[in-house]
Amino acid sequence: MARETLPVALDLMFGHEGGYVNVKSDRGGPTKYGITHTTLAAHRGVSSVTADQVRRMTLQEAEAIYRRSYWSQSGGDILPAGLDYAAFDFGVNSGPTTAVKNLQKVLGIREDGHVGEQTAAAVSAYPGGVQKLIRDYCDERMRYLRSLTNAKTGFPANGRGWTIRVTGKDPKGQWKDQPGVVGNAIRLANAAHATIPTPPALPIDAPPEADAKADVRDTGVIEIVKKPEAWGPLGGLLSAGAALTAGSGPVQWAFAFAMVAAVGVGLWYFVHRVREGK
Repeated sequence: MARETLPVALDLMFGHEGGYVNVKSDRGGPTKYGITHTTLAAHRGVSSVTADQVRRMTLQEAEAIYRRSYWSQSGGDILPAGLDYAAFDFGVNSGPTTAVKNLQKVLGIREDGHVGEQTAAAVSAYPGGVQKLIRDYCDERMRYLRSLTNAKTGFPANGRGWTIRVTGKDPKGQWKDQPGVVGNAIRLANAAHATIPTPPALPIDAPPEADAKADVRDTGVIEIVKKPEAWGPLGGLLSAGAALTAGSGPVQWAFAFAMVAAVGVGLWYFVHRVREGK
């Protein structure tokens, strides 16, 4: 639907997805043009690639990877102009499935990670239109980023760069204000309804940590247990606690302890599923 956005989206992407990086605060490991070593290996059909192979990756190969593995999977050919770019950038930074699920969360529909007819219909019917949806989506993206509480690779380490990337505002006020993803996305949405050509891209100027991958595996446990799906196991834990305090017989105590163990295992699997993006 908005395939014409892709060249501009790629210009914007290469503006803040810099050259070769390999820093401890980035879960992606060796990365160039925002393409991690695992993504490059998958694209080439091999089990792994070396850091040097990542370093020597060409811009043309990176563009081919973005076109095949990120643009379409993030809904780029279905979503309207502007929103397609916002989802694309989110997908590059956090994975297309995470990007789409967060969009579907904003839309209030089933979060299956795939952009299809239901998602497209919900986008068209969104109160306030595409511009409002872009703003709400970027707000949701910031909430997601703040939920990544790992001190070494999550928001504590990379939050400033991610904030500049998405909002264009530096929390410390040292980098000048700029459009950010939200501003560029709205600009593209406006251009799609204008009679003038799409204006030149405005690459985002941000510190290196803006390129760090925002990985769902860094989601904090507190954020996970806030999810409604966790309330069932937590309710079981309360029931087990009540059983422990209400009785004194060995059978009742054994049953209560078994309930606590089962609930603990259930919570562990739930945390694991969330962190694996399932």
